[in-house]
Amino acid sequence: MAFLSSLNIPLSGLTAERFRMDIISQNIANAYDVATTPDEVYKRQMVVYGEDKTFKNIIRTKLGSGEIWQHKYIKYRGVQAMQVVEDPTPAEPVYNPRHPLADEFGYVYESNVDQAVEQMDAIQASDSYTAIANVYDVVLAMANKGLTIGKS
Repeated sequence: MAFLSSLNIPLSGLTAERFRMDIISQNIANAYDVATTPDEVYKRQMVVYGEDKTFKNIIRTKLGSGEIWQHKYIKYRGVQAMQVVEDPTPAEPVYNPRHPLADEFGYVYESNVDQAVEQMDAIQASDSYTAIANVYDVVLAMANKGLTIGKS
């Protein structure tokens, strides 16, 4: 049933937002990381989303008509986390000559994670998760209502 495959869209969104929350938690956990060089310090991670394209949908798009397919409906797949990328913001040098990781000039490098930005991202991801869960509930309620139409 093509209608029930539309449940994949909100489910994939829930999975993607949960993964985003995991990455935000990882960023917050490493916010106070320091290192001797800017290359060694923890760098903020960000999630890149994309459309979940199955092989069948790619072929259908390329061939156009879709006549070779036995199924007359599209299985909706939704969104997925395509990759995790590093924030290009450079590490912040802090002068602290007594720190054990200080370089020969007395600098240590702090992570580029900003706690306020991570908290705002976490709120946004949480709100998105709640909205997507509401969409899932509505689609599920419509499917259940559709199943009761034939009952007398």
